[in-house]
Amino acid sequence: MDTYPSTNVLDILRLLGNLIGKFLQSPRSFNAKVVLTNWLKGLTINYKSENVILDFLLKKVLLVSGRDLSAHILKEAPSSQGYIEGTLKKKGMSYLAPEALTISHDEQWQRLRPYNEKVLCIGAKHHYQQAFLNQIHRAFSKAVSSIAEIRQCMGIAMLGIVFGENVAPLSLIEDIQVLFSMVGNPIKRMLVGKREQERRAKFYASLRQLWKESELSHQPSLLSMAHHLKPEADEEELIEQIPHWMFTFTGSGTDLLVRSLALISSHPEVLQRVQDEINQQGSLEQPSTIAQLTYLEACVLETGRLYPPVTLTFHVAPGGDVFENRQIPQGMDILHFFPLMQRDLAAHPSADVFLPERWLDATHSVDIPDSNLFLKGARTCPGKDLILFVCKSAIAILLEQQKLRVSSNQLAQKPLPLYFPEKDIRFHTQLNH
Repeated sequence: MDTYPSTNVLDILRLLGNLIGKFLQSPRSFNAKVVLTNWLKGLTINYKSENVILDFLLKKVLLVSGRDLSAHILKEAPSSQGYIEGTLKKKGMSYLAPEALTISHDEQWQRLRPYNEKVLCIGAKHHYQQAFLNQIHRAFSKAVSSIAEIRQCMGIAMLGIVFGENVAPLSLIEDIQVLFSMVGNPIKRMLVGKREQERRAKFYASLRQLWKESELSHQPSLLSMAHHLKPEADEEELIEQIPHWMFTFTGSGTDLLVRSLALISSHPEVLQRVQDEINQQGSLEQPSTIAQLTYLEACVLETGRLYPPVTLTFHVAPGGDVFENRQIPQGMDILHFFPLMQRDLAAHPSADVFLPERWLDATHSVDIPDSNLFLKGARTCPGKDLILFVCKSAIAILLEQQKLRVSSNQLAQKPLPLYFPEKDIRFHTQLNH
């Protein structure tokens, strides 16, 4: 049985040539991610296949840019009889939390997945939604003027939501960012990993203490809720679920928030519609108001399609698989690469355009085929509803109360750039106007 087409040495040399050529041509504007993405796109065109085996001589990886194969892989729960976390993903995440849900499968996943879903309230408004909204208002009560300041505000909101108000030390905001930066960077883990072992030890010592204290706490928080819902599992295993809850705020959540603000601000007609929607609803201090901001939510989801905070993920089929008469090699790392999947101009000519309206169509939902913002199937992010609530609330506060605008010349163009132009965005406020 045939498998997918594979690259050769000439393809690799072509990539190296493109990288060197683009750098020499324009060192200041050089973007290796753009060169790599265009190279991958070229491979799918040249080999007439959305899925291609990348042969790097010492390692082979199956590139998945086709939505059908992606949906097939993500559909079922992680299982050693089907698909589990990739070896690269396992090695990275194990540095921070070896028992994390994102790298579990089989019986462990079946045990931890319902626990995470109940704590995070997937598919419904959170039981502590009002208290969480209060924490978001508290965190964003002061003006911000940079991505770093917004990330710090999201960190403060995270501490209040995960642990309770004024319970956890502010140092945990920096700790989780530093430790999570190691997850996707094997070179960094090798060079400074040992130096950060002391930080990791202190970080987990703090988590264990906070976990113990929260058992008798009446504060509305994820941690206090976790105690009421904890399954028959090792306590350390449950504690290792916490870091991912934390980093979603200061990592991917902050990226999604800032990028949404920038795209909204860079499109005057979109900004006006968002402002009108906010003004037509009730107080931003009420969760019911946030729930009614459907166009703002469409803007966030469209941002996640265009500029996903997480651009790739790895899986592996331990026993191999067959999909549409193509063999998937056993044990080979499988790379889901979302920028290709979500910017497919052949399937959607408007894929490079910011169109929040596409999410208001009755046929679309958070699980729209064109977006992997929250993954798919059984692996759908259990915190998707909570982080959408947090992002919508923070954006509404920043736009309406802080009068903040985060704009970019590049984001006002058509088509939009392939990757978010972070260096091009500008912060400004209209409070004094």
